[in-house]
Amino acid sequence: MRFQAALILSFFVFMTIHSVAQLDSHLSSKRHRIAFYAGAGPNYYFNNLVLARDQVNPFNYSFVGRFMWEPEHLLSLGLESGYYCLYNVKQSGLGGAQITNFAIPIQVVISMKFLKSFYFGFAIGRSIILNKVKNSNEGNFNAQSWSLADFTETLGYKVLLNERMYLGGEFKFFYSSKLKDKNLALVLLWGYRF
Repeated sequence: MRFQAALILSFFVFMTIHSVAQLDSHLSSKRHRIAFYAGAGPNYYFNNLVLARDQVNPFNYSFVGRFMWEPEHLLSLGLESGYYCLYNVKQSGLGGAQITNFAIPIQVVISMKFLKSFYFGFAIGRSIILNKVKNSNEGNFNAQSWSLADFTETLGYKVLLNERMYLGGEFKFFYSSKLKDKNLALVLLWGYRF
């Protein structure tokens, strides 16, 4: 009888200690679920212009920022924005016009890890399209419009430098539905977990 009582008591003590240990490790691993990422890098514009096609400079720059909720699972959710310089056009005749087209996406992103440090992301949402025209004869003209069904696909790699900081890189393909603009960026990324 005493042996059975000691065995039951030992079992309950073991389960209690095990539960407390699991609870403590579970709480410590859930501390840093929110992360902020920022990055910059060069991009390439897939030229689909009809007018002044041969005067387009397709190599430009991109800035990216996103907030992510990253639980312990493979999937993460967040919001992403950025500033993509899609293309520049410089014309030498009639006042030397310079046209620059930018996109500012505002998108919901879902990301999934595969392998150890690689991930794939898909974002969908709207973008603000900015067109800036400079002409020494006619002056400057700025236009703004919305592109309502844009998406971004991301293939990335990141490593954890310490408990809170990441460093990595991404290939980002951006598609804007308004004028069917496409952009491919190589972004160097820095991240911080809260």
